[in-house]
Parts: sequence; C-alpha cells; structure tokens
Amino acid sequence: MAGSKVRGQSSERIARTVLTRLGFEILETNKRVVIEGSEAFEVDIIAVSPDGEKYCVEVKSGLGSVSDMRQVYADSKVLDLKPMMVCKGLADDAAAVIARELGVKVVPLSEYYLLLEPEELEVILRNTVQEVLNEYGFYPLPTLESLKEEEFMVIKEIANASSFADAAKALDMSIDDLGHKIGELRAKRTFPRQQQSFEAMKRFSENLVNRYHLLHRLEIIEKCLKRIEEKLD
Repeated sequence: MAGSKVRGQSSERIARTVLTRLGFEILETNKRVVIEGSEAFEVDIIAVSPDGEKYCVEVKSGLGSVSDMRQVYADSKVLDLKPMMVCKGLADDAAAVIARELGVKVVPLSEYYLLLEPEELEVILRNTVQEVLNEYGFYPLPTLESLKEEEFMVIKEIANASSFADAAKALDMSIDDLGHKIGELRAKRTFPRQQQSFEAMKRFSENLVNRYHLLHRLEIIEKCLKRIEEKLD
C-alpha cells in the first residue's frame, strides 16, 4: 500500500514537470470534487494549455486502460473540462480507440521521466529486504522462556520434517491441527506473521532449535566452570 502511494505521488510530480515543459500551467492538484455535500471523486491535476483550454488530468504510473479513459472522460464532463490522461502508454488497441472516440488527450511519459525517484527506490529496497528476511528466516527470534514445551515440539518437528504433512504425522495430529498451532505461534509473534513457504518456516524453525541447543550447551559449560571455580576456592 505504501509503495503504491509513493509511486502515485512520484508519477504526479513527473506529470506536472512534463506538462509544465509542454507549456501548460498547473492550476490545481489533487482537487476533491464535492457534489451535494459528498465527495464524488478526486482530480490529480487541473491544467490550462498554452491556447487557454482547461484540462481535467488523470495520472497513471502504468498503462492507461479503457476504464481509465472512460473515468477521466466522465470526470471531465462533470467539471466541464477537456479530458487528459498522462500515463506510461496505452494498455491495448481498445484503449487507443476509446481515447480517440471520447476525445481524451493522451500524454505518454517518456522513459526519461520514468527513472526511479528516491522515494520509490526506498520503498522497493525496503520491501525487497523484508521479503528476503522473511524468506530466509532472518526474523527476530523469540525468547525460549516464552515458549511452552508443546510449542517447542511443533517447532522442532517442523525443523526436522520435509513437509507440513511429515511434521503433522510426527506430531500425531492432522494438517489442519498443525495449521491451527502455527496460527497460534504467529499470533504470539513466535513465527513471522507473513505467510511463508514450508522451506522458509523450516529454516526459521532450524534457527530456533539451533539457538536452543547452543544455549543448552552454554548452560552446561557455565555449570562446569562454576564447579571448577568452587574446587579452586
């Protein structure tokens, strides 16, 4: 959602730059149209051309479709303005035909103006990193003290299994029951809340089990060191 919002805002900034360079004057942006006390729709840009024609401008970060052409045409009629679509291009021949028949002026964004802006790049990088972290199990591990024994057994069997079915069989429960247990662990934030493949969940479970074994070994070492210290004293 955040990515779509930033992408839309960036496209509108690019569109304003394109229109300004084409000689248009930007009169309003993100104009909310209210009809009989209720907000009916929002217009991305209202601009006036060099020859004085006013346009209702819809901006699309992608390709303009038939429905997009019809929408900007309808909005422009309400405002008694000419319709314009600023977009990456047209989705198909039908969109081109409808645009021509409805008199929608289409301004294609050149590849030059489609270069990523910092905000877009930030969103893409953030989402990509999060997906990688989730996929490979790099997720904040819960404290072992917060886990019940039966919950740890579920995690252990997932770590040892080759599929959800194998894990359910080892736990002597149905796949539905295992799914319910996994849901409970997600609710406690033991497992990542995002849906994961079995491979990703297995890696996460392996990390948690390995952590348990490491802490257990450290505990044994600490006890041994304590006994040695007591003998030395």
